[in-house]
Amino acid sequence: MHRLALFLSLVFTAYSQEIRHTPLTLKDGGTPDKPAVFDGKGMIIDLGIDITSHDWEKQGDVWISRGPFEKHPPVEDVQRAALFIEEVPIRITRDRAAEQKSSEKGKVLYTAPDSLKPGQMGFKADGSFYFRWPEGKSPGSAKIFLPPAGLASCVNIACSYITIKNITALHAANDGFNIHGPRIGIRLENVKAFSNGDEGISAHETVQMDVFDSEIAWNGSSAGGVADVNDSVTTYTNCEVHHNTAAGFFLEGKSHRVTRCRIHHQTQDIVIRDGAQVEQSGNEWLKP
Repeated sequence: MHRLALFLSLVFTAYSQEIRHTPLTLKDGGTPDKPAVFDGKGMIIDLGIDITSHDWEKQGDVWISRGPFEKHPPVEDVQRAALFIEEVPIRITRDRAAEQKSSEKGKVLYTAPDSLKPGQMGFKADGSFYFRWPEGKSPGSAKIFLPPAGLASCVNIACSYITIKNITALHAANDGFNIHGPRIGIRLENVKAFSNGDEGISAHETVQMDVFDSEIAWNGSSAGGVADVNDSVTTYTNCEVHHNTAAGFFLEGKSHRVTRCRIHHQTQDIVIRDGAQVEQSGNEWLKP
């Protein structure tokens, strides 16, 4: 059994009453002296929609949906994944050369089915989609999940001075853990962000956040498993980051610290943009 499938099987067994299929928004923070604490106690937030039993048109390892799915129109944004085969994000790809040749401004043309690489997908004009099975997954061997309609994240942190721990976030259309605004005193402990359409964890604006003992993997963003941007200030300690579509960390904010993290099965470990100050120590990067 695959590592993620085994992990989820064990967690589901231990915490069957803690499975949630709607986003969690946290609005009640504490104070610098007494931060609020939200302990999920093993809670799993899984926003995925199981479409394995859909009536597929099967052309070898390219599968085509017979018609569109309700509230799931074609996605033009290639920043994120719009489908998951078990834990693996499937990336949207567009035919940029054909778009440039088109005389129609803003024309969106997706990569043709026969030109897809493993783990890629596109859309037909009627909203149907097609994908090529990713490497390591034989056609029909694994469950197929859509993220929810819209751009929901699993966990939205909308307050300051809060510790959040023991939560697994799965199959969001957007981020596993999403933080916007002037939020400070955010602490994540022992959280897992797996197989989300965009990032596993993403801090924006002037967020100040510390993340400990967490795992970020199989997320579909073209930036990284973690993407902290704008004027955010974040730290990551004792975290494991792996199998995300792009880099392990994409750090574009004000300042960051990555300490004693294990990064593997990534095209890059840490990408630093726009002069962000990043302190690194004791990390292990196992290059592909």
